[in-house]
Amino acid sequence: MTGTRTELPTGGAQIDWIALAPQRCAVETGCDPVYIQPVRRFDRYILREHNGPFWFALVVITLVLVIDFVPDVVSMVISKGLATSVIIQVFVLNLSWMLALSVPMAVLSGTLMAFGRLSSDSEILAMKASGVSLYRIIAPILLLSAVLGVALVEFNNEVLPDANHQARLLMSDIRRKRPTLDLKPNVMEDRIPGYHLLIKSMDQKTSAIAGVTIFDQKDQGAPRTVVAKTGVMNYSADGRTLILRLSDGEIHEVDPADPRKYRRTAFQQQVFYLGGVEDEWSRTSSDYRTDREKSSAQMKEDIAAWRQAIVPHHSEINRVCSTMVSALLLTAPATAVSDVSLPLADVTFQPSGDSAVIRQRALDRVRRVTSLIQREEAAVDSQERLINQYLIEIYKKYSIPAACVVFVLVGCPLGVLARRGGFGVGIGVSLGLFLVYWAFLIGGEELADREFISPFTAMWSADILIGGIGLVLLWSVTNEITLLPRAIKERLTSRRAGPPMRTQNGTPLVTQKVASP
Repeated sequence: MTGTRTELPTGGAQIDWIALAPQRCAVETGCDPVYIQPVRRFDRYILREHNGPFWFALVVITLVLVIDFVPDVVSMVISKGLATSVIIQVFVLNLSWMLALSVPMAVLSGTLMAFGRLSSDSEILAMKASGVSLYRIIAPILLLSAVLGVALVEFNNEVLPDANHQARLLMSDIRRKRPTLDLKPNVMEDRIPGYHLLIKSMDQKTSAIAGVTIFDQKDQGAPRTVVAKTGVMNYSADGRTLILRLSDGEIHEVDPADPRKYRRTAFQQQVFYLGGVEDEWSRTSSDYRTDREKSSAQMKEDIAAWRQAIVPHHSEINRVCSTMVSALLLTAPATAVSDVSLPLADVTFQPSGDSAVIRQRALDRVRRVTSLIQREEAAVDSQERLINQYLIEIYKKYSIPAACVVFVLVGCPLGVLARRGGFGVGIGVSLGLFLVYWAFLIGGEELADREFISPFTAMWSADILIGGIGLVLLWSVTNEITLLPRAIKERLTSRRAGPPMRTQNGTPLVTQKVASP
């Protein structure tokens, strides 16, 4: 048998990877079986290779989510003249759900770039030649991803619900606030409560206006219209009242006592005050929370209460069905059949009388019983839908953090196969995988809402599938077994030959075949 040995020039620096396999080092190179480099330093080196791309990918992915979020809120927030602090609150509160999504994706991107770089520089080959398996290489990153997953679970249960709750209340308060008045020529302004204002021309420097028309609908019983040729526009000191000093105008109104009478009043100078131009900004509070604003413990309490509420409905359905069957078989006791809570007071068949009438009465009673059962089933179905909805959110709080570990399992072998550590490859492959992962989540949630699959299957199928593929790929790369088609493998591994590996003093490394002991 033959094996691969890495020779070091005389007097050169010892390569770090040999330190991880001292017994093999003694056999193949003749050196003493002592650790040249502590294992802790090896772990730090692997983590350092991963941390840089991870943080870079985290910032870029979060910025992409922020940019996608900006158009939805900026126009609304800015148009209402809110303070800078309020705008910052909007972004900070919504940053929570962005981080919950970007952290697993950053783990995947960091893993792909780290192992792509190590593979492209032949460091993975050197480590494996020194007796270090790919399982040992991936161990520190796998441990780090598990820690990140646990931290993300706590974040999803402790921080994210409150942030979502405050963000919803804040956006609701912003929507209720009237926009800051921005008058434009020849544009009807209808945001002033009780008024419609049209100005044909205005001078922004002197606040002079011309061709003014005011439709005053404050008093619904006596609406009036004010027209003026010229005027001057100002705001009150607090900015909540629009002051119009109009000249050479008329007031047209209908007599509220007699609508048949029309009144026109001419004026040379008149001042009009239009209040409510801008309302005061205020924050509200609410104890009501949606499913995304609750922790797992809170949702489990609600689920337990709903399951208890379902029990009486099932009992009522069973009681109605059993009583109906007993009555039809003429075996029900009189007390059960004549129960006033059940529309079966006279369900027992009488031997005398018109058969058509008896048949019709029986059919009517069956319809009433069927309607009662359907109402009970609708109540049960409503409760079960709520339970499914909450179970989906509970599983989601754990399945997305678990993706940190899953993405390491699939990112490591893909990075080794790609042999490229560039940002484009890392982000590109991670985007593709994350789109597949997110499609599973969205599609699974939709199927679970329609009760085609269970909430557990909906939320965990992506982790199980991608994790299984990652384990198979990791096993195949570790054992150098090709599972991918040749065309795909050649496309992944095609690259220019890189520079030869060198030791710390710059001397090239030489590899040769030697006989195994």
